[in-house]
Amino acid sequence: MGFSKSIIQSTMIKITLLMFGILLILYFFIANIYWDEEVLKKEFHLLSIASALENKLQTDYTNIKLYKDNQDLSTKEKIAEINSLLRQDIADLSVKNPNIHVGYFDKEMDSVIFYTPGNMEPEKNSQLQSEIYTRLFQSRTAEFINESGVVDWNSQGIIAVAVPLYHQNTMIGYTWAEMENNNIYYLSSFEYAKVLVPSIILWIIVLVVIKDNIVRIKASLDSFARTIKSNSLENEEDLERLPELKPVLEEIRNHLENLHMLNMELEGSNDKLLTIMEGIGDGFFALDREWCFTYVNKEMRKYIGQENVDLIGRNIWDVYKQLADAPSHANMKQALAEQVSMHWEEYSPPENQYFQYHAYPFKQGLTVFVRNITELKQRDREMQRLERLNLIGQMATGISHEVRNPLSTVRGFLQLLEGQSDSKLKTEYMDLMITEIDRANEILTDFLSVAKVSPDGTKEENINNVINRLYPMLQADAYNSGKELILELNDVPSINLNESEIRQLILNLVRNALEETAEKGKVYIKTYQAEEGIVLAIKDHGKGIPQSVQDTLGTPFITTKENGTGLGLPISLGIVRRHQAKFEFLTGEDGTTFFITFPLQ
Repeated sequence: MGFSKSIIQSTMIKITLLMFGILLILYFFIANIYWDEEVLKKEFHLLSIASALENKLQTDYTNIKLYKDNQDLSTKEKIAEINSLLRQDIADLSVKNPNIHVGYFDKEMDSVIFYTPGNMEPEKNSQLQSEIYTRLFQSRTAEFINESGVVDWNSQGIIAVAVPLYHQNTMIGYTWAEMENNNIYYLSSFEYAKVLVPSIILWIIVLVVIKDNIVRIKASLDSFARTIKSNSLENEEDLERLPELKPVLEEIRNHLENLHMLNMELEGSNDKLLTIMEGIGDGFFALDREWCFTYVNKEMRKYIGQENVDLIGRNIWDVYKQLADAPSHANMKQALAEQVSMHWEEYSPPENQYFQYHAYPFKQGLTVFVRNITELKQRDREMQRLERLNLIGQMATGISHEVRNPLSTVRGFLQLLEGQSDSKLKTEYMDLMITEIDRANEILTDFLSVAKVSPDGTKEENINNVINRLYPMLQADAYNSGKELILELNDVPSINLNESEIRQLILNLVRNALEETAEKGKVYIKTYQAEEGIVLAIKDHGKGIPQSVQDTLGTPFITTKENGTGLGLPISLGIVRRHQAKFEFLTGEDGTTFFITFPLQ
């Protein structure tokens, strides 16, 4: 895994490498200059030695000529005699120049006459001899030889100078002087070290100075960065040292001001959006593609039942578990998978409420609006019920006149015939007919009661007194059916009531409760004062009201009793409505409780 360096570090490394490269190039360049200089010095030194040897040979050439022309001597003897003649002079040269070799080649004899230090056979230096001879023959002047390819006795490179020897304008041979390259290398290295060491020290000093300046630049850049973050000029010296940063700072400040303005506008828009989302009466939440909350408004937290819990980042199926088992689970997954809007309604049994859902997918997830439409559903049912009541009222008005009059006539003639009858059987039949006509009149009265709009004959009355006056009759009904009636009456203020209608309301609800309660069960009548008003609560221990019946509760002519007319509860609701009271119920497996809340005013 790689790592990145800062610009300052990279710059320092690049400068170091560049200076090292320059120093290396200068090292070899200057070393070559010192080498050439040293070689030149040694070549002139060798030239002086070879020239001195050539002058000595010129001086002694007369004697040398005698040995060369002596026919009685062999070539080896001639060379030995000439070496003997020049031995002292050659020895002096060797002592003065111990690292330098000198020699003499005689062209007429085609032989090396001597080579110092020590004697050397001609064939041992044939390569050097051939090289020197070739060059001298071409130039006929002094010649420098500096070739690493020219080898001597130890196979090392040499530097040599050859000087031609003339006698009477005729080249008769040449002298030469030579030395090893190693000697020159040591000398040139020593001289170069005198320059190299100060150069290295200077190079180190330059690097330290550069590093110090880079550190100062880095400190200035750090201060400049802090200036940008804080949007205030902490130290003007930073910009004085780096004036190039002033336009950059101004440009950055302009951008920061623009970004600040945009950020303020964005925050304002976000606050407005949050205010709107928190203020709406509908629940709203947003989910990511992993089904985790990214936003939940206040109303939705109420629906979930976790108002004071942070839900952001939590999975909806873990938080809102009842939704995971509902049709909403499939609908929301379909909306996200197919990227289509979905709309549906759903009933929630635990809360006994209806909800309307609108799901809208987007790239990052899903947004969902949730509306509690329980009251809307109740209003719809109430409107349907009122429409039916209105129809019944219209029917009741007509029936009261069109049916009651014939029934009254029939009942009157039956009573007349009953008085003139001489048969007991006929009398019983007529009593039965009169009873059924009276029952029909009661039904017509109930019709008129359902159609009433406002109560007649209200007066200030305490509901506890009405219940106490009814209690003996209700207690008798409970005793006859093998059940127990319990009163839990609290002190409540008096309110305007129609006692006759309230008696009918209590009789209807208590008798229904007794019918629903099993034998030896208990029915409770309670009164108490709440914030909304005076509450009358009647509770049974029955099996509860089925959901299918709850939706049509209070609808005329709908009943679950074999001999019921379906008008008892509608009449009771009509009485509640006329007293401007509120009707509610709570039902379950343990029974049902009806709550009628009468307003105090």
